[in-house]
Amino acid sequence: MRIDVFDLFRWILATIATVYATVVTIQSAIGWYAWLRGSDKYVSLARRYLIVHGLRLRLRTFGGDVLVCGLLCVTFLILWYAHAQVEHLGNALDGLHHPPRPPVRRVAAEPPAVQRPPRAANLAP
Repeated sequence: MRIDVFDLFRWILATIATVYATVVTIQSAIGWYAWLRGSDKYVSLARRYLIVHGLRLRLRTFGGDVLVCGLLCVTFLILWYAHAQVEHLGNALDGLHHPPRPPVRRVAAEPPAVQRPPRAANLAP
């Protein structure tokens, strides 16, 4: 298995950034909810102001911003898909540059042949 240091760093950074952004957003929402639940005169005035403006909000006034956000999300998804395709292509091409080697078949080595001195032809006393 091949580990790419850049990909590892990128995924760790993305995970940390996502968790951080989620925690900060949830803490902020809880803080606003707790503050708007207050019974102070000015807090109830701010709460009513937010409710009235939320009800009077029309799609035409901020529709362009919603459209831009949607198009940016679609662009992000297309780039994410393209990145996955390039990664698959890179993995496929990596196999072409380094084809798998066939396994080496090891044969037990034969012991070296013992060399005997040549026989003398008629060595009579």
